[in-house]
Amino acid sequence: MRSEINRIEDKIENEEKVEAKVSRKRPVKDLSELLRLLLDKTQWFKNIKITNKKEQLNEFKKKHERDERYIPDFEFKDYPYNEKVLTELIEDLKDECSKITSKHLENYEAKNMTADDLKKFFRDILEELELYVKLASNIEDEDSWKSYSESIWPMTNQETVEESKKQLLEIKTADLKKNVSPEELKQMFEEELDRISMDYSVEVRETGGCFNIPEEKTVVVAAGEDGERMFSESEAQMLTMHEIFHAIRAYNGFKAGEKTGFPDIIGLHTPFYDRSEEGGALYREEETGTTYPEKEFDYHLRLIAAYKVSETDNFEEEFHEVCRELIDLGATPRRSFELVARNREALRHHIYQAGRTDWKEIENKNMMLIGKLNEEWAEKFQGEIGGMIQEPEITADQIFNFSY
Repeated sequence: MRSEINRIEDKIENEEKVEAKVSRKRPVKDLSELLRLLLDKTQWFKNIKITNKKEQLNEFKKKHERDERYIPDFEFKDYPYNEKVLTELIEDLKDECSKITSKHLENYEAKNMTADDLKKFFRDILEELELYVKLASNIEDEDSWKSYSESIWPMTNQETVEESKKQLLEIKTADLKKNVSPEELKQMFEEELDRISMDYSVEVRETGGCFNIPEEKTVVVAAGEDGERMFSESEAQMLTMHEIFHAIRAYNGFKAGEKTGFPDIIGLHTPFYDRSEEGGALYREEETGTTYPEKEFDYHLRLIAAYKVSETDNFEEEFHEVCRELIDLGATPRRSFELVARNREALRHHIYQAGRTDWKEIENKNMMLIGKLNEEWAEKFQGEIGGMIQEPEITADQIFNFSY
């Protein structure tokens, strides 16, 4: 399969039509390997970026100080692939999912999941990746950006927004002293990984934010794009809980199918899991007492910003008004700009708060730690524990019943 993967990757890079077939003997494994390749090419955060954000922020701040109207002139990163080549490949792979049969599930010692379930599992992942391709390929078109974003990250309702606004107005914030270095935060990450006996790497990189790379089994500590970022103690503790949560779901997903040979795809990417992923990280912050007023304020602000952006009829014309609303709620001019601009890349900042609410209502937390799964697929894979997959290596008790 490795040579086939290389052939397909070359075709994608050269923008040539490519056909892909999976083996009738091992379609589940082949589809999982092809998904690894597609994830590398299609993830929205790899392909969507406003390239002149820093310059536009400076322009916004000047206009704001002079009480003048600002209209953004964003420039987007060119999409590096051919939309037609990728969408046709994805459609072909959806058809290839039909090669999954009950015999393959028997080989993985499945208990309850059917062949149709597993076909849908892979087709739904492919559907999400196709939406990523369409979003990134058409990011400059406002209608496409909103439509594809809504399909991937459905917007929350106004009632939830009003509740967030109410809570935001009750939060009292303060300036926090930032005295924790990236290297010290790296040590905190490593200590937490040691505490839960988890084999995962930590690296410090010159980037704006911390993030997890499941395919590399690595969590990244942000040193800042200029290499000078520092963290407050509260932020450092919160980030340790938050980022290691993402790593835990990846790690558990990799371990889940080891005994039966089921691929590690549930540790990499499953259908529309993003809301459960970010919501679970916020839930862990709350349960471990590492959330703090300044961050809570920001989470509420993110949700409100996303909703306000989704309600615009003309993003560019209404950009300044949305920023003013956020500033009136207590955001700094810089943060108001950042949130509105980020949502113009991917309209998804409401999923953090909404996802935390989901987690509070789910009784079986271990089920949600099998891998990177939303509630629908967690329930299906829960039925496979003791069969196709094993129980989460790292449990809810280990990660939620902890405090500094």
